[in-house]
Amino acid sequence: MKKLFEKPMFHYTFVLTVVAIVCGLLIGGMNAITAPIIQRNLEEAERRAYQEVLPAGQDFTKLTLVSGVPASIQGAVEGKNASNQVVGYIYTASGNNQHGSISIVVSVDATGKILGASILSINQTKGIADTESNLKSFIGAQIGSSNPLGDIISGVTNSLNTVKALLNDISVAHGLLATVPSSPYAALYGEGYVLSDDSTFVPSAYVVKREIVKNASNVEIGYIYTLTGAGDYDNGQEVVSGHTITLRVAFNMDDDVLGIIVPAELYGHTAGSRLTKIQNYVNLLVGKNASEFQAALSNPGDLVSGVTYTKDLVDILIDALIDEVN
Repeated sequence: MKKLFEKPMFHYTFVLTVVAIVCGLLIGGMNAITAPIIQRNLEEAERRAYQEVLPAGQDFTKLTLVSGVPASIQGAVEGKNASNQVVGYIYTASGNNQHGSISIVVSVDATGKILGASILSINQTKGIADTESNLKSFIGAQIGSSNPLGDIISGVTNSLNTVKALLNDISVAHGLLATVPSSPYAALYGEGYVLSDDSTFVPSAYVVKREIVKNASNVEIGYIYTLTGAGDYDNGQEVVSGHTITLRVAFNMDDDVLGIIVPAELYGHTAGSRLTKIQNYVNLLVGKNASEFQAALSNPGDLVSGVTYTKDLVDILIDALIDEVN
């Protein structure tokens, strides 16, 4: 046996084997110690990110990613406040472009309004601060809209397009995962709201109804206009005439738009993705007052591609509302 150890090749092999075993044991031991710490740090970083984009959230429950949720969505949680009320949904999404990878975390309310947004991690070769600024410019916009509310910083087009693609994927996930209030107005005015017709209102050709909104304490908190009109639309095969659409525009007491409902049951034009485009188009008015309507709709980009005829009818209805409100 002694002579065996005296052979150089055996000696080196034995030493290397012992070193490998010792290193393996050390690495395994270190991993057993550090793995829980790393996991805890990740969870703490995740929670900090949640609270940054949804400050009202106190308790966060992870949601199961169902079939149909885009692959870019890495996680989704429901955020509740101290009173156990849902205050928003948070989505984590990751994407790549020629400059590297981007992961973002975005909070959205039940109606699809972006409440907060932040870069979770970014591995880009340039424009990191500009990309984060561009992401934050979407705060306050509807999740399905490609148009930010703030100014866009130029020079990081590829990263901006990645951000827009991720926000679109989040929109799809939100539609599949979020629990929408039973009444769309509950998300705008709160539970317990009461609607009543405004008896002083005189209907016009397109603005056919005005309702007063009061809370459970009988305090007036807003009003809703109903707009209806008929016009042409493209059903994908031909242009069809004479069918109506209806919009319900909800205001607060400061005359700002809280939301616009496009009831599917009163939508006579092509539904599906075309209705979604119209909903996203009118959502550009959310947060605006009548004096800002035309500017808000002046540059929708490709948001209304394929629904030009219906968009033209919507513009007529909105113009009639501007005249009514002013």
